[in-house]
Amino acid sequence: MLTAAKFSFDRQENVIDADRLLASTFVRRVEWFDEIGSTNDRALQLAGDLSVATPCLIGATRQVSGRGRGTNRWWSGDGTLMFSVLFDMPQLGIAQLEWPRFSLVTGLTVAETLEVFLPQDAVGLKWPNDVWLAGRKVCGILIEQPDRAPGRLVAGLGWNVNTSLSSAPDELRATATSMREVTGSDHVCEDVLRCFLQRWEANLESLAAENFNLIAGWNRFCVLRDRVVRVSTGEADLTGACRGIAADGALLVDDGQTTHRCYAGTVRLAE
Repeated sequence: MLTAAKFSFDRQENVIDADRLLASTFVRRVEWFDEIGSTNDRALQLAGDLSVATPCLIGATRQVSGRGRGTNRWWSGDGTLMFSVLFDMPQLGIAQLEWPRFSLVTGLTVAETLEVFLPQDAVGLKWPNDVWLAGRKVCGILIEQPDRAPGRLVAGLGWNVNTSLSSAPDELRATATSMREVTGSDHVCEDVLRCFLQRWEANLESLAAENFNLIAGWNRFCVLRDRVVRVSTGEADLTGACRGIAADGALLVDDGQTTHRCYAGTVRLAE
């Protein structure tokens, strides 16, 4: 583990320079590992230490036990940006009432960043925390709250930048993509990460000031909008037309009689 150095993914375009990130973004501490079980687990471990400066960025060249939502595992190949950021939410000025929107703001920031680098390609958001590129998943987000660190949140991202899906499991090759696979060329991982962090800071400042227009931003990218979806909560299924999201981040589903607000669940296209 290093806290301020260059971290290489073997190819020059995948080098991460922690000093530049510390100088040009709002992160105040960087840890980067050659290999780690889970960057989120490391962030959760640090969360209880109030001496750790935040935002604290934890990244890895290889992650062997990456986690997604629920019991999902996150596969990652070479050239994938895998990182987590530990936040102290009161320090950011973000009220607890706004925390449910934090995940959506994070996904929206990924989408906005992708537009900077791939302006001609279709970027989309699938509620609650998947980012799509050209109709396939390019980034996943996992938000976790530490058990013994009230006021702190961890955001973990797995972002397929220069990832080759050729060695991915069969089910992923059919549903996932990377920036490199879509464009046919490599991208500078540090540039992508720095752009994201800078935009994230601006969006979180707006969220703290309670003037962030989440509805307009999210609905511009929403891949489910006006399509028939099925929302499974584990207790019941709801089928209806997606009407985008509400101001509080709920997914709006119109079953023909009522527009329901969904705050949790797995969403699939029913068409």
